[in-house]
Amino acid sequence: QTVLVTAGAGAAGSFAVQLAKRAGCRVVATCSSTEKAAVLCKLGADEIVNYKTKDLGAYLGDKHPGGIDLVIEHVGGSMLATALGHLAPAGKLVMVGYISEYPHNAGREAETKASLAAGVDSADLFWGGKNMKRGEQTIFGKLGFSAASRQRVYDLHEQGELTALVDTARTFKGVDDVSAAVTYMLSGQAIGKVVVEM
Repeated sequence: QTVLVTAGAGAAGSFAVQLAKRAGCRVVATCSSTEKAAVLCKLGADEIVNYKTKDLGAYLGDKHPGGIDLVIEHVGGSMLATALGHLAPAGKLVMVGYISEYPHNAGREAETKASLAAGVDSADLFWGGKNMKRGEQTIFGKLGFSAASRQRVYDLHEQGELTALVDTARTFKGVDDVSAAVTYMLSGQAIGKVVVEM
């Protein structure tokens, strides 16, 4: 199967890339910089699309005309609309987040309009934990993790088979830095988890 992971160099996206590869899938990952592309290459992504320099929709249409089997979606808005437009007839999309539509983003209204035009109310689907069908396609608003699944991830990490990315470009210490850390995380510059040392 072919899996598209949006924001593949993010904290959750990087895990999705690695777990999909472990499952034997072909992984297409999106990112926004050459630094992030290099990280995705190291994580094993088969195809890396920097959406700042390439049109993701045109790329998917050309390289995957039959559609994507599974999308792990973190961005929302126009990225979500593009992913849905290239989902295989019986494909599945899992919404992990919709950061482009969060209040911090000055362009959130246009992004929300893009997801609504694609037939998805991101906030309602995500926070409501809802699933929806579009013909044979399934969109999962939010998936929970069982204790066994969580433990499997911990075990893989402990065994060195799963890399947890921690951003090292900036350091944050103490409660006073929490706001700056959140702002940095939402800026799209971070690679992996943003950590605040206490």
